[in-house]
Amino acid sequence: MSQQDRPSPVPTPRALSFGGVAEAYDRYRPTYPDVLAADVVGLAPGRRFVEVGAGTGKATAVFAAHDLDLTCVEPDAGMAAVLSRRFTGDPRVRVVVSTFENWEPDGPYDGLTCAQAWHWTEKATRWQRAARALRPGGVIALFWNDEGHRDPVLTERVDAVYARHGVTDRPTFDARPEQRGARRDQLMWGEEEKASAIAFDRFEAREYEWERRESAEDIVGRFNTVSAHLILPAQTREALSEDLLRAITDHTGGQVTLVTRTVLFTARRMG
Repeated sequence: MSQQDRPSPVPTPRALSFGGVAEAYDRYRPTYPDVLAADVVGLAPGRRFVEVGAGTGKATAVFAAHDLDLTCVEPDAGMAAVLSRRFTGDPRVRVVVSTFENWEPDGPYDGLTCAQAWHWTEKATRWQRAARALRPGGVIALFWNDEGHRDPVLTERVDAVYARHGVTDRPTFDARPEQRGARRDQLMWGEEEKASAIAFDRFEAREYEWERRESAEDIVGRFNTVSAHLILPAQTREALSEDLLRAITDHTGGQVTLVTRTVLFTARRMG
């Protein structure tokens, strides 16, 4: 059965902005490709994995389908509660309410995964902690969903809404190639990140892409699970949401074709 350990202090308040909307996060956030999990499991020397920043279990469920022994480390008690309910009765999944920085590995792991959350970990120590958690030959797998539409007019209308409300920090929503190129450069393995990962080698990156249809209501619902929206005053967020819903619906009729691209970065623990 999933179990929760005692919560640890968390030094990053914005990283904990999701707990109050844990149910919405679980409803609106997209999943991850099964082929990604299969690729990562195929790189690992065994089936004992730890997931950092497991959230409500969107990625956990995809990896659990590959019959892994999973320890899920999640700092937010609200998110962890949804995660624990998802895996109640599953002895393969253990939930630990802790930051990655305060978590103590209980023996070496074959794989460490982190979906959509590596940027919330402490930059100065995260690679040393990952190296301590993994056995030699163990794999670290970091991945993010990057999704949006390819309609330039919709981009203009959404941009106008944010401008009207004076909001500059916002979710990525434009999937056109010229926009994707800049986003991809931000996500690729950087020299600074590699230099910090002194115990790792065999750095690789892969991409998985697919399309899906989503309603305007669900798009705005998902926007409201992003930290840029969550930190807004409630009145501003409500007015912004209503304006976004109106703008997207008026232009599209209420349904948008989204392109979802999952970018995966892997490296191997040396030893």
